[in-house]
Amino acid sequence: MGKYKLTKDRLFVYICSLYVCGILFGVFLFRAPGEQNFGEAKFIPVFCANYWYVFLMWLFGFSVIGLFFNSLIVFFRGFLFGALLAVLVKTSFKDLAVLTALEIIVFIPAFFTLGYFSLASARKQFYNLFAPFTGTLDNKIYLNVMIVVTVVIVIYSLVIVIYR
Repeated sequence: MGKYKLTKDRLFVYICSLYVCGILFGVFLFRAPGEQNFGEAKFIPVFCANYWYVFLMWLFGFSVIGLFFNSLIVFFRGFLFGALLAVLVKTSFKDLAVLTALEIIVFIPAFFTLGYFSLASARKQFYNLFAPFTGTLDNKIYLNVMIVVTVVIVIYSLVIVIYR
């Protein structure tokens, strides 16, 4: 039995491609305004800004329309990160380095994991439309993934608030 390679998994490659396309669109299409003053960050707005689309992504995983909407959410999150990069390149290299490292180390693994499970669940729902139901959907694992991602988003938001 050979080792399982994540880069050969089409769903993972699809998620990565969507996210990178979103980053590229955000960097090249977003026009950063002049001088930015970000002010003081508070936990609840930062948490809600980072959690609302994660929660929507999780909910869309329970239905067939999740294939389309989860793809849009992954692209949108990549676009937001690309727009943030476009703003930070012009304003502060220190903020750019810290937020990019935080995104890569903390957020992206959790986001891609949820995106993978959510799209896989939506794809399973789609296949069940055209074929007889062949097995049970393991919602316990899907719920556990969401709980872990929620904890990671809380940590991510706390680090942003402490840094700002």
